[in-house]
Amino acid sequence: MKHEELKERLKKVPLQPGVYLYKDQNGQVIYVGKAKALRNRMRSYFQSTDNLHPKVRAMMDRVADFDFIVTNTEVEALILENNLIKAYQPRYNIDLRDDKTYPYLKISTGDPFPRIYITREKKDKVSRYFGPYTDVGSLKETLRLLTTLFPLRTCKTLRTGQRPCLNRDLQKCLAPCTGEVSPEDYQAVVNQVIDFLEGNSQGILQAKEAEMKEAAANLDFEKAARLRDQIYAIKKIGETQKVHLESPWNLDLVGLVMGEKESLALVFKIRSGKIIAKDTFWLDRPTGQEEGELMSQFLRRYYTDNDDIPRELAVSVQPAEQELVEAWLQQITRHRVSIKVPQRGDKRNLMDMMMENAYLLWKERHEKDARQQEILVHLSRVLQLPVVPERIECYDISHLGGQETVASMVVFTGGEPDGSAYRRFKIKQDQNDDFASLREALRRRFNQAREQNPAFLPEPDLIVIDGGLGQVNAVQGVLEELGVDIPLISLAKKNEEIYRPRVSEPLVLPRRDEGLRLLQRLRDEAHRFAVEYNRQRRTRRMTASALDNIEGIGPQRRRALLKHFGSVNRIREASLQELAAVPGMNRTAAQRVFAYFHGSSS
Repeated sequence: MKHEELKERLKKVPLQPGVYLYKDQNGQVIYVGKAKALRNRMRSYFQSTDNLHPKVRAMMDRVADFDFIVTNTEVEALILENNLIKAYQPRYNIDLRDDKTYPYLKISTGDPFPRIYITREKKDKVSRYFGPYTDVGSLKETLRLLTTLFPLRTCKTLRTGQRPCLNRDLQKCLAPCTGEVSPEDYQAVVNQVIDFLEGNSQGILQAKEAEMKEAAANLDFEKAARLRDQIYAIKKIGETQKVHLESPWNLDLVGLVMGEKESLALVFKIRSGKIIAKDTFWLDRPTGQEEGELMSQFLRRYYTDNDDIPRELAVSVQPAEQELVEAWLQQITRHRVSIKVPQRGDKRNLMDMMMENAYLLWKERHEKDARQQEILVHLSRVLQLPVVPERIECYDISHLGGQETVASMVVFTGGEPDGSAYRRFKIKQDQNDDFASLREALRRRFNQAREQNPAFLPEPDLIVIDGGLGQVNAVQGVLEELGVDIPLISLAKKNEEIYRPRVSEPLVLPRRDEGLRLLQRLRDEAHRFAVEYNRQRRTRRMTASALDNIEGIGPQRRRALLKHFGSVNRIREASLQELAAVPGMNRTAAQRVFAYFHGSSS
């Protein structure tokens, strides 16, 4: 639809609060925005292109249609905007880099005996979540310490009346499966964990010291020694906090460093006067937002589905539409949340310290980016490329004897792995023919790009194939067939030789050449990703085939068994009584499963 037609449609858009969605020629939502008065806000995008920010102008060049949803209030529009951004992941809305992959620490408080574990799953409404954590290694260490200090269960399935596992012997679990601990006593430990994660360790210390003295008075020296070690560990953790403020503040510090292409957002979580967590996000600026607007959009993305929202947010720059953001936060938290830019005193000093951290991170990243850019410029020269390759894609094939053949597409952006852009292909016909498999993968990849599938955009500046001259020639034929004019090379493992289409003499770079090392990293990552996918598919096939052969065990019962036990090996080890207790199973079905694995019908 031409912009003139869209302008005519705009005249019928109401002057009410709501959300608008801009779509490309394929109907794909590329931008979601909210407005106090829909028509006025949307009309601002259709003014003279000279008055638009270059990034907004680039977006509007792709807009072929729009839609809108009217709401009762501006706060409702803001909530709806957040939900639609999560649902559509539009290309031109800000992106919290890898935010969707960050893990949380979950306490399943909806269970009679809650367990604690690391998860990336969608949040439910009954459990407690802490995070997200950007450092997975640190999170695993935190979980290890927590299970030592507070012996909650970590097992996926609680089977009562069972023999306790090794964690009980190591005193890392209260073993509710044996009935040794009451729900009330277990819940008291759960409450201690929650207090600890919220930064309230003083009350826990006092309770444990009292418990230790009582154990010593009762001559239970083993328990007293264990409590003494726990008290020491809790104090040690407290001593490692970066800052212990005089005031027991509970607030989040949010800082923003603006850049031309990307920006940095840093969040310090302060609970009971201590910094207990730091989150780092790199943000795209798809439509060239100003600083206040970017801060507003970040707050709305970061605190959506976030259970841990304090009553005060100290920010480095005042967000656009601050009152609206505060009203939205109050609606989702059921308490007032104030947003302030600290001007003086301890909070100002704390903000300055955080911003110093942010600028150091910014400097480190961009020094690294500059070094990577030098390598890419060098690579473009030795390969005689028309442009410096910002986006490089590498493809590899994996199969076992021609079965479960898969292809991987790994992407490096700016010389670094871009995991969110990785793609994988199930080759449609299992075959022991790497040339044919590569041709199929590349054909499907560029057909998707032609259909403007955002998962395959943008197209690369350089294509790398794991293989030799035969592989690179096979792929070149597909590119020519599709009319794709993108530089192509292959990297052969044995002698690390670089082949170009229809050039029999390879290019050999010195083993220490930085450009070659970049290509090796890319090739090895594509190989790892392909092998991993092939292994997953073979495991699924073996799992399915093991249960497919059992009479009377259809898809529903297979799913129920795997959900309950977690693996075929666990099903094999289960008793007849345990099999019969699985939802959807009965005694007859359980006997058939047991007989299949044990050669007995009873």
